[in-house]
Amino acid sequence: MSQLSFDGFEINAAPAAPIAPTVEPASWYKGRVLSHSSISTYRSCPQKWKFRYIDKVPEKPRSFFSFGKSVHAGLEFLFSREKSVPPTLEELLERYRTGWLREGYESAAQEKWFFQEGERILRGFFAKHKQEHARVLDVELKFTVVIEGVTVMGYIDRIDEGPKGGLAIVDYKTGKAFDKARVKSDPQLTLYQIACAEIFGRPVESVTLYHLNSLTALTVPAHPASLEAELKSSVLEAARGINDGRFDARPDERGVCQYCDYAQICPALAAKKREAPGRTADPLAPLADRFGKLDARISELEAERDALSAELKTRLSAGGVGEACGEHFTVEMKSADDGEGTYLIVRPNGSGADGGAA
Repeated sequence: MSQLSFDGFEINAAPAAPIAPTVEPASWYKGRVLSHSSISTYRSCPQKWKFRYIDKVPEKPRSFFSFGKSVHAGLEFLFSREKSVPPTLEELLERYRTGWLREGYESAAQEKWFFQEGERILRGFFAKHKQEHARVLDVELKFTVVIEGVTVMGYIDRIDEGPKGGLAIVDYKTGKAFDKARVKSDPQLTLYQIACAEIFGRPVESVTLYHLNSLTALTVPAHPASLEAELKSSVLEAARGINDGRFDARPDERGVCQYCDYAQICPALAAKKREAPGRTADPLAPLADRFGKLDARISELEAERDALSAELKTRLSAGGVGEACGEHFTVEMKSADDGEGTYLIVRPNGSGADGGAA
């Protein structure tokens, strides 16, 4: 077990052991139990699936995975059905501290920032949703369902009692913000919908993606039968490909492959390098490499910006003020033209020019 000290207290962290699937695949299928993540990986690049699930090539730890799991564990504790009385805020934060996962952070400073960001999220979530304990049916529900002869397993963050007696599925997300268009078509939610209807024997009323950084819930009605059919088709397509041993690489023309954990051993990328014409040293190579590294961090920086934007909006609204003045910048909160929500304007102090919006 690892330890970390922040501002006088110690954090003990140990990842939970995975739970083995309990349902056997259909007789025609010689592969393994699948999940949303493994199906998505196979559909994007079968060669990557083979590296990960057959060859067991380890992946580089990622800070956003550790952060997301740590916050999710705190929310599971908050709504656990094992506790007849909901935990206090202090108990929730203590559970978060002792369950903190340390893998993947680039520096102690980055880890501390994410740790404090998680505390901010949990404090805000607790204040906003602490009264919802009674309507929660289950949290972190492990399921196995057979879809088109293939066993698929997964974990659902939260299932609530719907207002009409059906089910309301909630999936927590950290990181970059999203819109309702994603919620309406997200295949992971479709899978959860199929599983919940089978497990509980009740219809699903709604599905929600909850953006934790901004404490925003985006909810839509249950996915239509057409999306369930598409999901079943994608499960069958992936299962047959895996069963038949089709593990072709699918190089991404946008250059995404260079950030893959398996880039150094991928035969497709090696072939592309061999086929590429020889070239002399580029004097701009250092700039290109630096730009690439910065570009790879965009999602992480956007998540940090979204979190700060959400905190500013919350605190400005709570204080009944329209702007916050720092030493170098002033941030003003304005209402959107359509009356839906707010946005932030950033101005350098001592400048009359308009700043950026957030």
